[in-house]
Amino acid sequence: MKYVLPFAALLAGCFGDLKFDENTPTAPGSAPPGSTASLGSMSATIDNQQFNAPLQTPAIWRNDSFGFTAINAAGLTRIFALSLRLPGPGTYAVGSTYSPAVSYLEQDGNTTYRWFTNSRSGAGSVTVSFLSSEAASGYFSVELAPDSLTKEAGFTTKYITGGTFNVAVMR
Repeated sequence: MKYVLPFAALLAGCFGDLKFDENTPTAPGSAPPGSTASLGSMSATIDNQQFNAPLQTPAIWRNDSFGFTAINAAGLTRIFALSLRLPGPGTYAVGSTYSPAVSYLEQDGNTTYRWFTNSRSGAGSVTVSFLSSEAASGYFSVELAPDSLTKEAGFTTKYITGGTFNVAVMR
């Protein structure tokens, strides 16, 4: 029995800490190797201008409801939000049974302009090509109508084309 402890110490010394690879560089306070801090992003062309935005929180998929919000605050703050009830992956047209609700906001100081689509306004479709308890991806093209205040300010329809998303999901 007196040789058990030295043998265990020898084994631990040979194999080291199997949970930590000392050859992988890490910075103090950084995420563990192999992890990602990204919650996903979306990109699209809005009225012929490229728009890219990261998610600040994961997308939600719960009780057949899926949605996310992406924010780009470089200069003018622009916010894109997508929400829809869906039974699973597929293409969902505006005004259909599973009509997507899409909104886009531009904030400049205290002034906010808003465009949206729902079952009564706008046109287009959203395709969710992949959906799991951990991730979702897809693409979309929609025509957004301005809300009444945005219309009073002289703005008209926004066209979002070539939209894509690849997001982390929380259930």
